[in-house]
Amino acid sequence: MSKILLVEDELDLLELTSIALSSRGYSVQKCSSGDEALGMLRVYKFDLVILDWMMPDITGIEVLKQYREMGGNLPVLMLTAKASADDKEFGLDSGADDYLTKPFEIKELCARVRALLRRPANVSSPVLEAGNIRVDPAACRVEKAGIEVHLRPKVYDLLLFFMRHPDQVFTAEALMERVWMDDSTASPDTVRTHIKLLRQSISTKGSEDVIETIRGKGYILRAIRDDAQTDPGSRL
Repeated sequence: MSKILLVEDELDLLELTSIALSSRGYSVQKCSSGDEALGMLRVYKFDLVILDWMMPDITGIEVLKQYREMGGNLPVLMLTAKASADDKEFGLDSGADDYLTKPFEIKELCARVRALLRRPANVSSPVLEAGNIRVDPAACRVEKAGIEVHLRPKVYDLLLFFMRHPDQVFTAEALMERVWMDDSTASPDTVRTHIKLLRQSISTKGSEDVIETIRGKGYILRAIRDDAQTDPGSRL
């Protein structure tokens, strides 16, 4: 019997979903807050997590990030009323394995649960590489030329976002929405400060910055370096 952790702060929906899953033979552990979910994930073993995005204490996205940083590799199905393509991309980039928009049909939820449970348990996130930088999302490990680099949590989130979106330019505002989505105090200055910290951590003396500034457009990580085509633009 597969054991599912169901995290949802809408108590009626929590109860109805739990009953529907239990009637289909799953063992369901319910909780209604992010802090409670993290506590359970630290102590108990599950086969799948169904996680609500919007919760009053800490968001599902933050729960997901902390869980992945703990080394957790269980499949996670994100539930949310956020329906835009950008929101779905953000949820998946944050470590979710699947995404279901509210309101949803129980049949669709159960179909997605079955699909996630069929995946091999030892499948892990692919290692990402750009130049001499290597990021292992499953282990939250960053290496530069084979040597481990320790980054602040938000600097790591910023690097991971760039590594998952190479050769794409993002404005400071776009990075705020994707990396600092749940932080209302973030500003373009926050982004610039973290870009500077990231460069200091992963750039190699005497070579171009891994993260380039494109004047008037934003920031980019190039998957393949080509000096003839690269316009480093302005520095911070």
